[in-house]
Amino acid sequence: MREFMNDFLLMIQFLTRIPVNKNLNCGKENFKRASIFMPVIGLIVGGIQWAVYKLAVLILPVNVSVAVVMLVGIILTGALHIDGLGDMCDGFFAFKGNNRIIEIMKDSRIGSYACVTIVMDLLLKYSLLCFIVPRFSFVIIAAPVIGRFSIVFIAFIGKTAKSTGSGNLFIGNIGKFQIFITTCITVAILLFIVNMNLKYMIMVILTALIVATLFNLYCNRKIGGLTGDLFGADNEMVEIVTMLMVSVAIMN
Repeated sequence: MREFMNDFLLMIQFLTRIPVNKNLNCGKENFKRASIFMPVIGLIVGGIQWAVYKLAVLILPVNVSVAVVMLVGIILTGALHIDGLGDMCDGFFAFKGNNRIIEIMKDSRIGSYACVTIVMDLLLKYSLLCFIVPRFSFVIIAAPVIGRFSIVFIAFIGKTAKSTGSGNLFIGNIGKFQIFITTCITVAILLFIVNMNLKYMIMVILTALIVATLFNLYCNRKIGGLTGDLFGADNEMVEIVTMLMVSVAIMN
């Protein structure tokens, strides 16, 4: 039980800005076991955002409430995944040669590709949430849960692009047991907490797996594997695709 709690708190420390003032074991085996908590972190972040939305919408318009929800998400995660998306776009689309992509991604300065991508990422999320949440507010929870699930999946199928980095704590370190448990947790959250229709749940999970698989292939072609930044990019893309799928389901 002590190891279980250690690994759970480790993921909260690693993936959020929620204060966990505790010295934890953080070996590679800890991160391997802790990977099953990725969708739970999505549930925590999304659950806080959902609660904020439910309170905010009592006194504010829907669009303003959505903006507040997005701000809360950024604060809770420290913009970790958005930063990864921006770094990926700076590196992948700077046309400096494949040998410099990882170097550009590691640069703390923000480039024009990152700036435009981050703006479009936030704009898409804002537009989609404004349309969806009056009809299905639990998408605020579903999207981050599926996004984190896809990170575990891409870490399972992917390979490392560099010898060191935070991504190497997961890439090649996820076993079949971890991916199975992560899938079970994700399904349980979507069915029993989010109350998602079974057909739509299967649809969004399969779509997330397809997006992650194609993205992994693209990353292999660009830099020969994955990095921690690319986990963030994968999460953001899967969250947006999940919202798009829910939007289509609502319209039909």
